[in-house]
Amino acid sequence: MGEVSLSGVDTRLWFAFTLDMLFGEPPGKYHPVCWMGKAVEQAESVVPGRGGGVYAQRAAGVVVAMVLPVVTYMATRTALRFTPAPLRGVAEIALLSTALAGRSLYDAAGEVERSLARDIDDGRAAVSRIVGRDTAGLDEDGVVRATVESVAENTNDGVVAPLFYAIAGGAPLALAYKMVNTLDSMVGYRNVRYRDFGWAAARLDDIAGYLPARLTLLAVAAASLVTGGDAVRVFKVSLGDGREHESPNAGVCEGAFAGSLGVRLGGADRYGGTNVEKPVLGPGLRQPEREDIMRAARLMYLSAAMAMSVGVLVRRLLIWMGRR
Repeated sequence: MGEVSLSGVDTRLWFAFTLDMLFGEPPGKYHPVCWMGKAVEQAESVVPGRGGGVYAQRAAGVVVAMVLPVVTYMATRTALRFTPAPLRGVAEIALLSTALAGRSLYDAAGEVERSLARDIDDGRAAVSRIVGRDTAGLDEDGVVRATVESVAENTNDGVVAPLFYAIAGGAPLALAYKMVNTLDSMVGYRNVRYRDFGWAAARLDDIAGYLPARLTLLAVAAASLVTGGDAVRVFKVSLGDGREHESPNAGVCEGAFAGSLGVRLGGADRYGGTNVEKPVLGPGLRQPEREDIMRAARLMYLSAAMAMSVGVLVRRLLIWMGRR
């Protein structure tokens, strides 16, 4: 299997995962994703064609969506290359941990649960920080459902997908993925401002998250076997109801969580004052309750750990086969 050391990708991944789980993300001004957000804002303001017609804006969006992840990859790789050898492993662990959002997602879910226990308005305020839908009119059921759906989708976007790309290409590829995801979260909207400019970013995020989302599905099913959930139902809801979702990845992940937790997700929501009807995931299941918020958060961690373990084993197997 080869020697395992601090310089090994597998060991660095486990250290980074543990670091994020214990301490979470660094303050905003030190966080690479914050720098990525500033880079996206700057690119949007200077790229030629941003203020033009449909095709000019789409072309500008393609340029930004292609260039920024490549620049992120090259910048991270260069920074690590010029880091003194004794510190290189530690530097990559630190960078890898910033690509993971498990602890922040867990804490955000816990904050919604605690706020909701105090007052519905506090719950709405807390959930508004982690979802894009309108939250002012949500009742307790709506707040709970929104939180569980956010945990489910971000298990892939914030944890499994970065781990997937870290296994494939270390911190440079993991942070390049984070740039793709940051682009989508900032410009991948279907409103008037970003419908054309953000088209490429949204499509690229769908492509980049496609395989990790299916790995998330498998990991949730495996975790369900450990927690006493219904693994068969995980596949049924995810691959059945989930495929009706407009997102090829969010529906898979939310459906997997719905099946594992035994709750009904999806349905009507409001975004920017407009009613949006999303498919119901697990229509015969019960309405999620407040306690399901932290059940979802714990499922996120267990699924991510399983996904990473399998990914590391597959990587080592491929390396071993390549040496034969």
